[in-house]
Amino acid sequence: MKGIRNLSFILFLFVLAACQKDIPEPETKLEVEPVNAIELASDIPVSGVESSNTKNPFYVRHQVRGREVLVECIVQGISFSGQSAKDKGKILLYVDGKKKEEISSAAFIIKGLSSGKHRIRLELVKENQPISKLKREFYVSIP
Repeated sequence: MKGIRNLSFILFLFVLAACQKDIPEPETKLEVEPVNAIELASDIPVSGVESSNTKNPFYVRHQVRGREVLVECIVQGISFSGQSAKDKGKILLYVDGKKKEEISSAAFIIKGLSSGKHRIRLELVKENQPISKLKREFYVSIP
């Protein structure tokens, strides 16, 4: 009886240990993480970024935090979460001239950039057709 209890306890520990196999992803992988735009807007200071005005249909605000770049986009007439395909849009992310991601969120975080200066370009796409007037480009320096 005692042997069966010990054996079942050892089997329980093996099962418990097998559930702990969470392998972390490498830090160098470029990731884009959607962010709640309300949270992002309160964290980003206005200094050093493009100023907002009512005539700008594609307003972009960004901030570098360590190796992450927080980006917030405000686009007039385009919805990222709407059900209507007519107004639905997405953003194409280019880093140093190379297409990295298609983003369907107005606020996101770019992770995994290497140290140095990077050129970030955002292009708005509506119904899989680029809107040539709605492109923004900026540079970031990662420490």
